[in-house]
Amino acid sequence: MDQQFLMEIMEINEKLAEAQSEAAMKEIESIVRAKQKELSDNVSKAFEQDDFEKAKEILTKMKYFSNVEEKIKLKKIPL
Repeated sequence: MDQQFLMEIMEINEKLAEAQSEAAMKEIESIVRAKQKELSDNVSKAFEQDDFEKAKEILTKMKYFSNVEEKIKLKKIPL
């Protein structure tokens, strides 16, 4: 994993941990969805070009964002 990507994930996780309002949650959710869409498009291109190493790298990144999405869902559920 590249350093910049891991920093981005850490920042998103920090924002999520600090989010107190519905608006803040929606903003984070929007960012994550946009990133997932971009990665999804990129993984499709990688598979079309038979670049399986690139596809594997992108799928790993998608897993990180999927984990963030799960945290968002859990945070939305009132306890």
